[in-house]
Amino acid sequence: MLLHWPQLSPNQRLSCRRYLSLTLGMVVMALSGSLFSFASFSGDLKARFGFSSSSINLLSAIGDTSMYVGFLIVGPVYDHYGGQWTLIIASVLTFLGYGGMFAAYTQAWGGLSLLMVIYALAGIASTAGYLAALATNMANFSDASSGTVSGVLLAFFGLSASLFSQIKTQLFSGKDELVGPNETFRGTVATQAFLLFLTIVTTSVYIVATIFMVKVRKDTEEESSKVDPAFESSKDTTKDFEIEGILRSSTIVLPANGELNALEYSSPKAAEAKNHLLPSHQDETTKCNPFLTLVEMRPKQVVVSATFWFFVLAQLLQQGFSYINNIDSIVEAVLDHDHPYSPSKAVALTGLHVTLISVGNCAGRLISGIVSDWVIHRFQVSRSIFFLASEVLILVPLAMMSRAVSLPELILNSCLIGATYGATGALFASMTRDFFGVQYYGTNSGLVMVLNGLNPIIANQIYGVFYDRASVANVVTSVLDDRGQQNCFGQACYVTGFRVALVLQIVCVVFAAGLFCVHMRQGRRKATMVIAT
Repeated sequence: MLLHWPQLSPNQRLSCRRYLSLTLGMVVMALSGSLFSFASFSGDLKARFGFSSSSINLLSAIGDTSMYVGFLIVGPVYDHYGGQWTLIIASVLTFLGYGGMFAAYTQAWGGLSLLMVIYALAGIASTAGYLAALATNMANFSDASSGTVSGVLLAFFGLSASLFSQIKTQLFSGKDELVGPNETFRGTVATQAFLLFLTIVTTSVYIVATIFMVKVRKDTEEESSKVDPAFESSKDTTKDFEIEGILRSSTIVLPANGELNALEYSSPKAAEAKNHLLPSHQDETTKCNPFLTLVEMRPKQVVVSATFWFFVLAQLLQQGFSYINNIDSIVEAVLDHDHPYSPSKAVALTGLHVTLISVGNCAGRLISGIVSDWVIHRFQVSRSIFFLASEVLILVPLAMMSRAVSLPELILNSCLIGATYGATGALFASMTRDFFGVQYYGTNSGLVMVLNGLNPIIANQIYGVFYDRASVANVVTSVLDDRGQQNCFGQACYVTGFRVALVLQIVCVVFAAGLFCVHMRQGRRKATMVIAT
């Protein structure tokens, strides 16, 4: 007996393509964050090549920086050639990046300079996969659900560090490897296998996504809507739905001066849409959210807009990265080192806090995206209000770290830092669309993100400088570890650095408040002009 599968309607086929792309986007996002698992194998790189700690930190910084700078390279590629070509670039670069590290590690050839170039290629590949997954799926769904889509995708990006660190620990730990008296291989063979694993998995998934993760064609959507039986039930209902769709899908192009003093719709039926929606103010406000209607801004217009600079400066000054990146030394400083089990307890607590930060990061991305979609649809307010709220919440853990903290307080701080950092990361994607549109999404994202690459450098330098000063000034409370590095104990190790970070975060909140005010004013002006048309 033959099984007869029900024939899918055009709308159902369209939904299947969208959600298949979204599912692949989640996997691509998880792989794109594999770069953040560097700490899990950095010790073997150090042993294999004989690097110092400063050299390893420099190599790690190159990878992080290349991710931000990579937006300026892959952003225009996505805008002009689409997601498929962006993923092809990701496939090639991740093969050269991780594959190059595998070859260099296996043969122990090359030096720091070569590894910096190779790791930079892996960083750019990560950005290409990130952007292709994010931009493709943001374009496949309506602007009203952009927060949810970006939140889901970036939740997987936030979990990737923990995922690959656990894979390295559980499957490629190398703890059972025996080193013979004549053994010349420094480092572990397990790390060699892990780098090969990263090369194969990331390259393969990017290639698969190149084929199946596609942007749904707009003409396919319009064609499917015409044959939907629901459209034939009522002429008036159909009219309302079509015109609302025209308004939602029409592109609003800013004039050359970038001001919102005129609205120019690309759809030839835009005039009909406006005339149909304008009889009452109530109809207009319920059918058109001025904070979600797409405003297509060219990159030249973006860089001279007040919205752009408030957005960039707020992200540049956002603090908390120093807490995330130095949680191990913070835990060491907080612990009572007179206790005989402090060293082992420090290792266990560091792992706990890394997990709390990672889970909080994931939850913050997911919740902020979903809740922001619902709130702005229900109350018609700028999504940047959630960005402002997140920046204000970051003040809480920074203020607590500006004095002596206990271990329970440190747990609360890790949860807050992880959640707020995750929220701002997810909101960035949907806010960029809200502010500047989708036509130049790749390039505009690059413009917003490139200066953000300085944030880790600023944060780490602030923490590192005051930590080192405290180590030197308080010799009684600092000791040399088994690697000859100076570790600092007590509140003096972190208090001053976080006080400076607190001041910078207050300035960040000011810029975030300015961003909210500017976008609210633009939205109200836009709504007023549409009603007056």
